Amino acid sequence: MSTIEKALGLLEYFSASRPDIGLSEFKTLTGVDKGTLHRHLTALRNCGYLEQHHTTRAYRLGPAVIRLSIVREKTVPLVKTVESYIDRLSESVQELAHAALPEKKGMTSIYSKDAGSHGTRVSFDEAEILPFHATSSGIAMLAFSDQDVVNCVLSKPLESYTTTTATDAKDVQALITRAHASGIASANQSYETEVISYAVPFFGADGEAIGTIAIAAPASRMDAALAEQCSNALVAAGQSLSRDLSGHIPPHIAGIWAKRLES
Repeated sequence: MSTIEKALGLLEYFSASRPDIGLSEFKTLTGVDKGTLHRHLTALRNCGYLEQHHTTRAYRLGPAVIRLSIVREKTVPLVKTVESYIDRLSESVQELAHAALPEKKGMTSIYSKDAGSHGTRVSFDEAEILPFHATSSGIAMLAFSDQDVVNCVLSKPLESYTTTTATDAKDVQALITRAHASGIASANQSYETEVISYAVPFFGADGEAIGTIAIAAPASRMDAALAEQCSNALVAAGQSLSRDLSGHIPPHIAGIWAKRLES
């Protein structure tokens, strides 16, 4: 791993629940010595990706991150397009819905909405990276990615999050194969206990999956009727979102999705 990769990798430790990280905490999180960490953090601070609290000296995300996110959305306005679909999905099933894009370590959420009025809801942190092998979003993405991408994910140790997380490469490959054949992925309490989710990909102009949309609900509410409602709503949204993005849905998936919505 290059020095640049190591330095930029430190940004992934920030989240809504961990917005400030000091040098000692970084050492605990990464296992890297303080001298090396200080050099990486100083470089990120000098480039504006980090800033330091004037009293605690803890690091937090800097203005360069904001600037780049604005540039990204202005030049590739994906979030604005996705928002309306996620809002409608959430309203239609009264559960949490979210969209995510792939990165090296998993899926990054770009927008979420929970329109449900239930007392029990799925807790969701948009800043959290969703692991490929343990979430419906990740499985849906891998199901329509190049096999080289899948092999890269499955060649690494797969972390167990719950007692039902698939950590054997063959088991995860089976989930991927099933999602590719059905056009929809599911995750039954494999990332969070008592949470069941469904996800579908959306496609770009070259017919490649560029992201996913998903619905998650407490296992106690996800009966057969709600599962069917979520699946159909996701498929319809996946079709329309892909078309709005001038995407091309692979023929075999277009056929599977059309057949599901006709039945």
